[in-house]
Amino acid sequence: MHSPTTLAELRQFAKIHNATKYPNVPTSALPVTTFTDKTANGLTNAIIYDIVNVRGGAAYRINNGATYDRAKNIYRAGVTKRGVPDIIGVLGGRFIGIEVKIGADRQSSHQREVEAEINAAGGVYFIAKTYEEYVGSLTASLR
Repeated sequence: MHSPTTLAELRQFAKIHNATKYPNVPTSALPVTTFTDKTANGLTNAIIYDIVNVRGGAAYRINNGATYDRAKNIYRAGVTKRGVPDIIGVLGGRFIGIEVKIGADRQSSHQREVEAEINAAGGVYFIAKTYEEYVGSLTASLR
């Protein structure tokens, strides 16, 4: 099977993958994997699934946000360097940083700085707004 280029193809891949992974489970009882690129969380999950399960790479979600401390009723700043991409991973021996943006969300100055650092070090960095855009950017970047 070729690598998925749409969310529908990714869903079909996941269905076949789950059937292979759980051969003794009846088809009706297999987990149904859903993907979306309408939310940042949904697109992040789809991209990570694709890198790990379709392409055989390693990928991780990076949480750069503040966390709420209920005991003190305050938000605590994150400890990750500002601007680190939402997804980092390795594919075919290359470092990949993917910034997920949905709707009117735009790249910050810190994210542009990290993009320049990753590119200068020989890594791959791009912004993904849809699953199809991710596939196109990944394909072009790894040629």
